[in-house]
Amino acid sequence: MLRIIEWKRTTTQYVALLQVPDCFEPGSIREIERHGPETVLGGTLRGTMKTDWYALAYDRRELDFEEAKERAHDALDRYWNETMRP
Repeated sequence: MLRIIEWKRTTTQYVALLQVPDCFEPGSIREIERHGPETVLGGTLRGTMKTDWYALAYDRRELDFEEAKERAHDALDRYWNETMRP
């Protein structure tokens, strides 16, 4: 189940880690979506051809930490709604 496992802060972003990097093929993690201040990072899951989310990043110039947390939870709801469709 995809969930936030850790929050990181860089000088420019709040980053919600969703999976450990070892779940992905080396060098495959990249930006896969962008929605305003939100960037979805994803990569190819090891041993598959499937791309999945790795992390959500939020621009610190546009959002405070509480807003980033709220948007991350909304993004996870969006992820589950999109992946659970028949």
